[in-house]
Amino acid sequence: MSTVRAIVVREVREALPPFVFFLVLFHLIALTKAVALDEYSVTALRATFATVGALIVAKAILLVEALPILRLRSASRLIELLWKTLLFALVALAFRFLEELLPLVAKYGSVVTAVDRLLDEVHWPLFWVIALWMLLSLFCYCVAAELVRALGVANVRQALFGRGGGRAER
Repeated sequence: MSTVRAIVVREVREALPPFVFFLVLFHLIALTKAVALDEYSVTALRATFATVGALIVAKAILLVEALPILRLRSASRLIELLWKTLLFALVALAFRFLEELLPLVAKYGSVVTAVDRLLDEVHWPLFWVIALWMLLSLFCYCVAAELVRALGVANVRQALFGRGGGRAER
């Protein structure tokens, strides 16, 4: 029983940072989309999509990080960081398509009809602007995760939350 508990605790601890990151990001995206489309009502469905989406993408990130294709052995850290961002962005973009498709499936009652109507009913400029914001946010997430990995949790915690030493050294 303690082995199962240890695995669950480890999974939750690993999933928490990407979950919180994507929870905030997806709620901001939902708010931006509502304002841009003049749909000012905050619905439980929109909040549920953002929260469930954050859970799904956080778990997907953990799965992608476990893949051997993620590590480019001969690449510099920057190339590896860009590669990781691209893989995470593909997962997040797949979720964004699902987020646009599911309401259409509910509206038309068929996946085939919803896919046919997808091109006509989605506001594509807004979709791609949100995708760009997500890509930039994912890059920032990957940079932060790599810094924590390189510097160590304790050093990052001290740098962010420790007391300042007065004047900065030059």
